Amino acid sequence: MKKLIALILTLALVCACSCAFAEEEKPLAGKTLTIAMSPDFMYFETVSDTDPTGYEGLDIDIIKSLSETLGFDFTISPMSFSSLIGALQTGNADFVISGLSINEERAKVVDFSIAYAETDFGVVVPVDSDISDFDGLRGKTICCSQGANQESLITGELAGTLVTYQGQSAVGLAVAQGSDGVQAGITSINGAKKLSNEVVTEDGQPMLKYFVLEYEGISDIYNIAFPKGSELRPIFDEALQAMIDSGEMDELINKWLY
Repeated sequence: MKKLIALILTLALVCACSCAFAEEEKPLAGKTLTIAMSPDFMYFETVSDTDPTGYEGLDIDIIKSLSETLGFDFTISPMSFSSLIGALQTGNADFVISGLSINEERAKVVDFSIAYAETDFGVVVPVDSDISDFDGLRGKTICCSQGANQESLITGELAGTLVTYQGQSAVGLAVAQGSDGVQAGITSINGAKKLSNEVVTEDGQPMLKYFVLEYEGISDIYNIAFPKGSELRPIFDEALQAMIDSGEMDELINKWLY
């Protein structure tokens, strides 16, 4: 009997130590984090009727993996893309993952993780347009999602007239209809492909075509954003690097973007 009691106590101690160790391996165990997101970026985050989170895409799968690895629960706070940085500044979100790219202006007010993905820019134009490359876009009236990195490209290198809309779907529709004099729209290459397939006439004829925006240094590099000085950033950096090193990130990117 004494031996049995000793064995039970030993097993209980081992279990307690194992559980404690497991908790130590999950530095954010027990925390619930609020994620700000603009769920209208094709292949990255869009509304879903089947996913338990209510959303689907590359960023959603990354969140799920990070949540499991680091131990946190999360709630998603949907909002317009142009409101994401403000949500961090006002303390209404713990981090942003929403197809967001680092740039000089944003880096002044929030901190960014290491990059987790990179994609080319894509351009959508009406099917009968003769615009087919970077030079053809110069000086044109061009639209993009409000707050996106493409804004500075359109007003800068392209010397174009900028028009913005909320989300990729609105960009595609504006180009197809020529709203506000729009002649082209710039988004991710994946979004451009999808728009060219989905924006059609009533009888199913395509209204848009797309091309890759080839120009040195032009691409979208995606990062997670945090409030300035957030203790979460180095924790997430380590977890993201582990996903990259293990090949998991490539698997998710191939699943959603290719």
